[in-house]
Amino acid sequence: ALLQSASKMNRSTSLVVLFVLHCCTALSLRIGTRSSKLAQTQARQFQELIERRHKGIKATIIPIDASGDKTGAIDKTSTQQLPLAIQGVDFTGALDEALADGIVDVVVHSLKDIPPANRWRINAHEPRITIGAYLGPRENPLDVLVSREYKSIESLPVGGKVGSASLRRQAQLLACRPDLEIMNIRGNVDARLTALDRGELDGLVLACAGLKRLGILSDDNTSYKCNPIPADVLLPGAGQGIIAVTCRENDATTKSLLREVDHHDNRIAATTERSFLDSVDHLSPWSGRPPVAGLMTPPASGEELWHFRGLLATPDGKEVLTVNKSLNNNNCNEAAALNLGRDAAADLLTQAKDDFLD
Repeated sequence: ALLQSASKMNRSTSLVVLFVLHCCTALSLRIGTRSSKLAQTQARQFQELIERRHKGIKATIIPIDASGDKTGAIDKTSTQQLPLAIQGVDFTGALDEALADGIVDVVVHSLKDIPPANRWRINAHEPRITIGAYLGPRENPLDVLVSREYKSIESLPVGGKVGSASLRRQAQLLACRPDLEIMNIRGNVDARLTALDRGELDGLVLACAGLKRLGILSDDNTSYKCNPIPADVLLPGAGQGIIAVTCRENDATTKSLLREVDHHDNRIAATTERSFLDSVDHLSPWSGRPPVAGLMTPPASGEELWHFRGLLATPDGKEVLTVNKSLNNNNCNEAAALNLGRDAAADLLTQAKDDFLD
């Protein structure tokens, strides 16, 4: 009896030890993110969500400097001759490597910063990193004109100076207003606003989502006019307004965890927009993506159709091609969204021909 009692105690002790070890290893989550204020704000949003959903998890944020941040001087502005797409600036590579090497367990990104499939270098030889969750709901995906005086693109003065290093934005701005002088201004949001304060620009074009997450749009004391630009004037980039969380392809535990915070509508929108981007991106003769935009919107109240609009332009804005598709909500799943994006791209490529960007 004494031996049986001792045996039971040993088994109980072993179970307790195994449970403690499991808690120490499985209930911690290391979150990688860029070191910018916006990136860390988004990482905290995910941290709060995952800790609220799983009370036993302790999530830690680990800032990692991206090469794109270093190139552009994160705490100051820089005006460069070439837009970001032509330079091929990398905002994810260092974080992808940290994730693949096990330094962090997940990475939180603005989805629009994740490269198209053929440019996602970490997956060049085999799938190592995957998008495990799209957080929701989506922030306003539109771009915003930020100015001290002007409320719209149309109201800017003749020859006005507008700051943006995005080739997508530049092309559409020039299509609407070919007289504008586009400045390839980079840096974090605060630094770019300082350039506006100094009178170097008449306006800045920034993502509405980023401004909202930083609290600038809701700041009653702000002296800036921040007005969304309609999608028929400036169509957003693929994934704009969506926060994505990546993990290792072979990490089944983390993938399962992320599925619980995945947002269905954002997954449908992201899948459509990124499949469109992936299918059009090869046209670019540069090291970065072409002037391409895409937006998938869910059905309005009382309606049944999702609507997708895609765009491809020449950098000078002299030629702009568009495509429109729709998908019934009853047939709306990830596979259908993937096919819709590819079909839209095929239609656009038929219009563009191979020499469109030459």
